[in-house]
Amino acid sequence: MDPIAIRLDENHGLARAGEPVRIGIPFRQGQLRDCAALALSDKTSDISHSLPVQITPLTHWPDGSVRWAMVQTSIHLQPNQRKTLHLAPQSQKEAATAACAEHAEGWLVKTTAGSILLHKQQLSWQRHGAQHPCITIPSLQDADGEPCTAVAESDWQLTNDGPVFTEASLTGHWQRADGSHLARFNCTLSICLHTGLVDMRLTTHNPKRAKHRGGLWDLGDEGSIHFQSLTVSVATGSEAPAALLADALTDSHPVTAAAITLFQDSSGGDNWQSLNHVDASGEVTTHYRGYQLEANGDLLTGDRANPLLTLADQDLHLQVAMPHFWQNFPSSLSYHNGTVSLGLFPRQPHQRSYELQGGERKTLRCLISYNNPDAQLGWAYAPLTPQLESTIYEQAQAFPWFKAQAPADALDGLLKESLDGPQNFFAKREVIDEYGWRNFGDIFADHETLYQPEGEAPLISHYNNQYDALYGFARQFARTGDSRWFQLMDELAQHVVDIDIYHTEEDRGEYNHGLFWHTDHYLPAHTATHRTFTRHNDTSSTPGQTGGGPAAEHCYTTGLYYHYLLTGHTESRQAVLDLAGWMASSHEGSGGLLEQVLALKKYDIPKLKALLKRQHPTRHRYPFTRGTGNYINALLDAHLLEQGSDWLHRAEVVIEATFHPGDRIAERNLLDVEIGWHYLILLTSLNRYLLLKGELGQYDRHYQYALACFRHYTRWMVLHEEPFLSHPEQLEFANHTWAAQDIRKAMLMYQAACFDPAHKAQYLAKAQEWMDYVASTLNDSPERHYARIQIILLQNYGPHQTSDLTLPEEALKTDQVDGLRQHPPSLSLPALIARISQRLIRGLLNFRPGREKAWLNARLDR
Repeated sequence: MDPIAIRLDENHGLARAGEPVRIGIPFRQGQLRDCAALALSDKTSDISHSLPVQITPLTHWPDGSVRWAMVQTSIHLQPNQRKTLHLAPQSQKEAATAACAEHAEGWLVKTTAGSILLHKQQLSWQRHGAQHPCITIPSLQDADGEPCTAVAESDWQLTNDGPVFTEASLTGHWQRADGSHLARFNCTLSICLHTGLVDMRLTTHNPKRAKHRGGLWDLGDEGSIHFQSLTVSVATGSEAPAALLADALTDSHPVTAAAITLFQDSSGGDNWQSLNHVDASGEVTTHYRGYQLEANGDLLTGDRANPLLTLADQDLHLQVAMPHFWQNFPSSLSYHNGTVSLGLFPRQPHQRSYELQGGERKTLRCLISYNNPDAQLGWAYAPLTPQLESTIYEQAQAFPWFKAQAPADALDGLLKESLDGPQNFFAKREVIDEYGWRNFGDIFADHETLYQPEGEAPLISHYNNQYDALYGFARQFARTGDSRWFQLMDELAQHVVDIDIYHTEEDRGEYNHGLFWHTDHYLPAHTATHRTFTRHNDTSSTPGQTGGGPAAEHCYTTGLYYHYLLTGHTESRQAVLDLAGWMASSHEGSGGLLEQVLALKKYDIPKLKALLKRQHPTRHRYPFTRGTGNYINALLDAHLLEQGSDWLHRAEVVIEATFHPGDRIAERNLLDVEIGWHYLILLTSLNRYLLLKGELGQYDRHYQYALACFRHYTRWMVLHEEPFLSHPEQLEFANHTWAAQDIRKAMLMYQAACFDPAHKAQYLAKAQEWMDYVASTLNDSPERHYARIQIILLQNYGPHQTSDLTLPEEALKTDQVDGLRQHPPSLSLPALIARISQRLIRGLLNFRPGREKAWLNARLDR
């Protein structure tokens, strides 16, 4: 294989000494079979220097070769330096030596800056064999200020032990003095073997369900837990003073003192007192703008701290940083009596407690370098973003419908609003102060302010990854190499994985591990945080609906899949699998008897009544909506992560119970815009299935069935579809979001031109017509900067640049299913009776009294 160039740009004026760097790299099918066969080098002038590298496969091609791999190293850069690394085959493999070994007191990790001892079955670690051991212990205090005990479920688990990093994790729960469980924890340590740096990620999780009475999800729910503080303490045993830079990105003169306290109370932005920061009583929880720094009897203030604390004493060269310190406020960093305290959730004034909602969790991070005199951790607040040439992604088929170095077009012009417009995605955060530990990373849904009275403060509204902004950000990063896209993706993913997914097993099956909707349309979130429905709104934007929970109509997994591939963060991988499982549970149920009886009443009885009236209901089992499209898409993402499982087969079952090549399309009322437009998302997922089957080389009957259905519907679109705003009287809110939604039609036409070449000219003409309409309408629209419009454009980007794709002849055949077109999928009475019988038999076979009681209680709020 040819060397792969990895570009690093230092543009913050910071010296980078041993900064950890990671990048997900895609490979062509058959290009790489053994990650150990690769080496990483840094070429300076004519001299090539070998770099330590750790390469881990993430996903594989059908032939077993590596599809994506995570490449990790540590790097040195001078301020404003640019460097290109090269990943290439090596002639000789170096034998890897394990850095981690069992020790009488736990696990011992050897680094160039000394050894780190992970205490056996304890949430603590220290330097080993040093005069200043720096015992490091996370501690949590409950709502009464009483300390809780960290109880581990087992010993530290080694998840990665390579030549550059060792990673270990510990899982357990926080136990109150009375023996009850308060919360769960997971602590992951990534230890750099070449610098001794410890990167800690600590997750606090409330596994209980929310009660959400009436389908309302406000703070103050009985399922919430409360605690006063979560702190990581480093007992140095030193009497030397510490030096603190309040902002490691701009300050050069630290404050030095024997006692220092830095407290970030709010974001420090103009809207630091935003209603975005209310507690269960509706009271704003911020006290003052920005941070306060107490040292040497002085009180210093500022807006946004990026702190760096340094302590030097004999064999001790301690340095501490807390990434996203001000963004995840409140945060604190202090040094007193030889102990460094990192306030992940610091003790607040007036004993105010933190509320973690049922099924909610939060992951916070800190970096600790115990004994490296060369450490300069200021980069923690502006980490390097490695970049690849976009051609690497194209050649590896890393993204569908991806074209590298395509000339800019009208769609690119519209997307400039996302990063460079006056109301870009970063600027949107400032409007409602989308910061604080629960909010940071999410997107302000500014489109929901469209109908507010002029002069009124923008309402609080969160977007919760609607229309998969994550995927759009990931794709644009691969296409352009602009690190701002990566930043938006990474910060949003961490928010979604922690806050927007309902992490519980205790609620009803159609809610557990589901993704919460964005907050209610055109209404303020109040105390519902990121959970849609609040008791403070008397009505809902959806007529007849005043409550509800996670639902299939709002599930987006592909962006999380790509976040995992680009960063290696396993939390995003698990989120994809959890969401796929949730979607399966939502659609298929768990099989209990009461559940089957309810499904019979909801789905089968109406069809029985229709048959008795001599009507002709279809055999289809799934609704023709975006919910089913999201279901198929989630199954496909899960298949890409676990190819040996049955995810793909399950997607085929759903497709064939939703579509038919002989469907009577007119009867589906797809032109009734408010309820019919969702089919565009469903067709897009069907096309993605065709692409994935093509990668497998499986042009079987399932493939042909899906292809015939796709053609059936796209041919209908050419003849019948028109812009949504052609009939504004059909729309409840006839705004320019509908013009953006028309981009879906254009992209489907470009895709159809490849999969139905006999009608290519018609498809391309219609595609261009709709593209021109979208571009001209939005260019003249004052709404074009809105989050929803930008994200719809981002999600659907690509097919217009790759419509010249030529498929093999076998991929265009439908001979095995051509006869089905003449036989619409009508449901017969015997077939319905068989379906009802199967449903009841399944319920009886799965009947367990305790299970039925739990199912009923979950729906009766008991």
